[in-house]
Amino acid sequence: MTKALTLWQPYAAAIACGLKQYETRSWATKYRGPLLIHASMRQLDRAGRELVEKYNILAPARQTGEFVAICDLADCIEMTSEFIAEQSETEQDFGIWTVGRYAWKLENIRPLTDGVKSRGYQGLWNAPYPMQ
Repeated sequence: MTKALTLWQPYAAAIACGLKQYETRSWATKYRGPLLIHASMRQLDRAGRELVEKYNILAPARQTGEFVAICDLADCIEMTSEFIAEQSETEQDFGIWTVGRYAWKLENIRPLTDGVKSRGYQGLWNAPYPMQ
């Protein structure tokens, strides 16, 4: 089993495409290690469609209900105004950057193209990947 995190699109696609190196959360985690990124079945909302257009990630953002990337969760950083100011416009577009929230540092990001479908869950969950 590998830890997984389900994200709405286009945020999962942004990780798979290398546009997003931090996942922003309201909660911290002590977990460090391999992390599968799972795209939820939720359809794109207006804000998501605007990001898809701005960053030209239409095809990857259409993937739903499947694993789209694997990476290493390397750190969990409590956001400060200084840390937020250091982030690029692209990074800020794909997260909720507010003092007191957490930025999960993702490293060694590798897109997955095998189309393995799975039901998503809230929070960190154990994924039977690859499926047998």
